[in-house]
Amino acid sequence: MVEDINIDELGADPSGRTMKLHKHPFGEFSMASVQANEKMEDFGQVEIGNNAIFVGIYDGQNGIFASQYLKENLFPALLCHMDQNDNNMSEDILRETVAAMERRFMLDADKLHDREPQRAVTSSSCLFCIIWNGKLYVANVGGSRAVMGSSGLFDTLRVQQLVRDHNAGNKHVQDELARLHPDDPDIVMYHNEAWSVAGVSEVSRCIGNAYLKRARFTLVPSFEVSRTELASSDFTRPLLSAEPEIYSRVLRDNDKFIIFGSGGLWKFLTNEEAAKIVNTNPRKGIAKRLIRIAQEIAARRKNITYSELSAVPRGGRCGYHDDIVVTVVFLDKKPDVITSVPRINSSQSFFEAALRSNFHYVYAGGNSALCPGLEYYA
Repeated sequence: MVEDINIDELGADPSGRTMKLHKHPFGEFSMASVQANEKMEDFGQVEIGNNAIFVGIYDGQNGIFASQYLKENLFPALLCHMDQNDNNMSEDILRETVAAMERRFMLDADKLHDREPQRAVTSSSCLFCIIWNGKLYVANVGGSRAVMGSSGLFDTLRVQQLVRDHNAGNKHVQDELARLHPDDPDIVMYHNEAWSVAGVSEVSRCIGNAYLKRARFTLVPSFEVSRTELASSDFTRPLLSAEPEIYSRVLRDNDKFIIFGSGGLWKFLTNEEAAKIVNTNPRKGIAKRLIRIAQEIAARRKNITYSELSAVPRGGRCGYHDDIVVTVVFLDKKPDVITSVPRINSSQSFFEAALRSNFHYVYAGGNSALCPGLEYYA
């Protein structure tokens, strides 16, 4: 694995974005991203409350419609569902929130189909986490990962992937697809050194991608999909789903950090490699370091230098690596310790401006101001 790198080079890369280390109620967090597509399709989000934190990673595919929709709507929807449950959190609320996002986005894809047919082929992975009342809640749909680093016996590092990802290369995903589609021998394909669902999707679960979930989107004459995006065979049942993997537990004293990364990061680093990097390097710029190492590996796989890779303009890097978004959250204090932060902040898309987070409405005594009517997110 690459160790000796200059992380400041990412800051000089016109496609790279970084944030300085910021505080949250239980420690600090670091964020960074790098763009490969003509338009950045991945979004990162951190919302900070007085004694809570929310982290979201939205890994877009075939455009930004779905990932941007999640960035703008998932957190308010989560708060709306919490509001209906006396500001309590549960695994069911995570499921309801994911289901609401899928339902609303698919309705928009249908309603706006004539004007914006591209909505039917765009999708996003959806990974989010909230630490609430001393407990960690994580939901994942798609190829992103949340990896926990904890102190083990004899000063060892314990590494745990908190929720499974749904990359088509995973054995459990391939087994699930074969069980759901026993009559389709091409439901899982290996092409161009990558596994895919029916030759078109790297993941088996996502928000959106209507044309691989509802046959009507493939039958409308006005809707055209490029040949490289066509499914390998006709289908009578959805090829993809939006069912989330859910995980929750009380945070422990030995929990040290959580790495949240979009799918592009994990094509170059294993869970253990990423956790070791975080555990053995300074916090300052740690998200940037993870991305910089991933880029170095990407360059070496193509027999070029990092300098040559960084000279490739946006839109031309997809043959080397994907858009990548990384957030590293350090856990220094237990959540039941009352702490204070300067204000209730929101960090989205790596702008340095401190914005008021929607958590403000929770601590102000209600979320009703956020909700356009819970039926919108129901």
